[in-house]
Amino acid sequence: MESAEPARDEEVLSFDIRRYFDALKKYAWAIAALFALGIAGAVVFTARQPKIYEAKASLQIEPRLPDLLGQGQDIMLGAPAAGADYYKQQSKVIGSYTLIKATVEAHELYLKLLSEHERTDRKLDEQIELATRRLLDELQVKYPDQDRIMYVTVRNEDPQLATDIANQHVATFVDYAKGLLLVGASNAESILAKDFDDAEAKLREADAAMYAFQKENNLLAVSLEDRQSLVSANIASFTGRQNEARAKKIELGKRLELMKKYQDKDVLESPILMMGDSTAFDTLRAEYYTEHAKFLEVQKQVGPKNPEYMIQQAKVEDLLKALQSEANRVIAGVEQNYAIATANEAALGQEVERYKREAFDLGPKIVEYNQLLRKKKTIEDKYTILRNRLSASEMTGSVNNQIKPSHVKPLDPALLPTKPVSPDLRVNLMVGGALALMFGIALISLIVFLDRSIKSTADAQQAAGAAVLGIIPMLEPNEGEDDKERDLYVHRHPTSHVAECCRSLRTNILFSAAAHELKTVIVSSAKPSEGKTTTVLYLGTTMAQSGQRVLLIDTDMRRPRLHGSTSVAREPGLSNLILGDMPYEQVIKETEIPRLFVLPCGPLPPNPAEILMTKRFAEILAELRTRFDRIILDSPPLQAVTDAVVLAKQADGVILVVRAGHTQRDEVKRSARMIRDVGGTIAGMILNELDAKDRGGYYYNYYGYGETKPATKAANESSS
Repeated sequence: MESAEPARDEEVLSFDIRRYFDALKKYAWAIAALFALGIAGAVVFTARQPKIYEAKASLQIEPRLPDLLGQGQDIMLGAPAAGADYYKQQSKVIGSYTLIKATVEAHELYLKLLSEHERTDRKLDEQIELATRRLLDELQVKYPDQDRIMYVTVRNEDPQLATDIANQHVATFVDYAKGLLLVGASNAESILAKDFDDAEAKLREADAAMYAFQKENNLLAVSLEDRQSLVSANIASFTGRQNEARAKKIELGKRLELMKKYQDKDVLESPILMMGDSTAFDTLRAEYYTEHAKFLEVQKQVGPKNPEYMIQQAKVEDLLKALQSEANRVIAGVEQNYAIATANEAALGQEVERYKREAFDLGPKIVEYNQLLRKKKTIEDKYTILRNRLSASEMTGSVNNQIKPSHVKPLDPALLPTKPVSPDLRVNLMVGGALALMFGIALISLIVFLDRSIKSTADAQQAAGAAVLGIIPMLEPNEGEDDKERDLYVHRHPTSHVAECCRSLRTNILFSAAAHELKTVIVSSAKPSEGKTTTVLYLGTTMAQSGQRVLLIDTDMRRPRLHGSTSVAREPGLSNLILGDMPYEQVIKETEIPRLFVLPCGPLPPNPAEILMTKRFAEILAELRTRFDRIILDSPPLQAVTDAVVLAKQADGVILVVRAGHTQRDEVKRSARMIRDVGGTIAGMILNELDAKDRGGYYYNYYGYGETKPATKAANESSS
């Protein structure tokens, strides 16, 4: 079955770890040579480097003397970070340019660190400057354990000089520390007093600024915080009352709207009086209905001109007018209440806005007030610290007058080193070997990456997207000296490695044709000189040896070669058969291999592709399928001409021959795409001239193949 074509072009560039591993095994000798060169280079480099000796002296640094009186307890106890900063500072002092220069001057180290030539024509200051810079590179200060113990290390080619410089520099730092403490103790009190006076003056200025601000903003009686809280409370209170007034106004507005809607209707039918709070409405209405009932009764008993009738009618009309007047009064009252609610809401809104403006005006004042408050707090803290330190300084004054305090104590002097620390042969050997190995691996990996040729079956299958049917190993240098000898090698050496591989290839082709018959097969390649004609003869030979009638057709009408390898005449051939001037029996020729026949190309036509596209050629193939069990067509390369692409549509499948280490992966990919674009079927691929040494001989060891014994080889040659 044909495999699916790769979905993306990038898959051809995918990483094959086995390919890189095989390349590393193949060029292991080159890596070993580079490794040996690296080791040798490391040895030579080490031997040419000057020997450097290292001397190490240690010293102990304690907290300053004022700590004993409680002045600096924050350094060691209260604030570990402050203690770390203190010792870091001491480390920088020990390794500083100034202290190193003091050591050089005190012990005249410029005479030892500089050669006679370097001191010539240089002034003393220049010699000290140069020696100091050189010692700055050779001297290091280390503080590894964070335990108040520091180490001064000096590296030099002279072990005695390195030892002397380390001890001398420690002594310089001890003297420096003593002098620094004495000066600090004598001047501490005056410096602290001056700082204390400055802090006190700034504190008074801060108090005055706070008072001026409070007086200017009328905050002497009420604090700014209380005023801000009062404004916030008023805003909340008036906002709530404004919302209540707005709700009442909305309620009265809706009631007034309904009353005016029924104002023009009969007062007896209108709900106006029911919506009001009049207590006389029920009385008037009851009295109206009573008098109206009497009026109706009088109307029945007497006529309209009767005085009693007229009196009763006047009462009813007066009561109706009273009801109407009451309704109008109710509407007027609601209108008045609505107007009051509107005015109340507006007044409350003005109060809310007034307090909001006041709150807005307080904002910058609050910012300014907080700034003044923070400034005062900072000055107060500094004032308190200086006051405490000035008191402690006065207490330690008498102590400093009686003793010379030092917080630095030499611990262990530097001893004369006996072994150099540089160069380190073991380190150089490891570095040189590692660099050589990495360079070799990187170089081989780069070569493999840049090599786009097919190296393995995995490369071929990935490039074409088709299965690899088998391989054909490379012949030995003394085998296959010419084309004919190489093409008939399987026939004349049936027990050789190549013959065994070709028989395995024949079996794979038969199994691959289980679901799709491969009776007519085209053998082609991406470009010339990849062994497709040799492969055609190998396949034809092994299939004929299995008892099949096999026909080899030379469709390469540009550079035909089948007739020469099988020792048959090129003419007449396929072109004569297509033109119809020769019968099949005259153009199909037997070979020295039983059941293997050849149809040569015949006279070379000027237009081979057009001839192969004719209907006559298709009829010839159909006829030949009835005469032979298997037909193998030797076609031109796919990248050179289009003949193989034309033939791909008329055969059952195409077998691509790929020459290992020669054919490029991109060429195989393009060739496979050309076949698929015309609807052809790729039956599989054959990897030709695969060097068994490159693959470690795994193919033959796996199948149990070995070298042909001399006696068997001689028997095969005599029988052929």
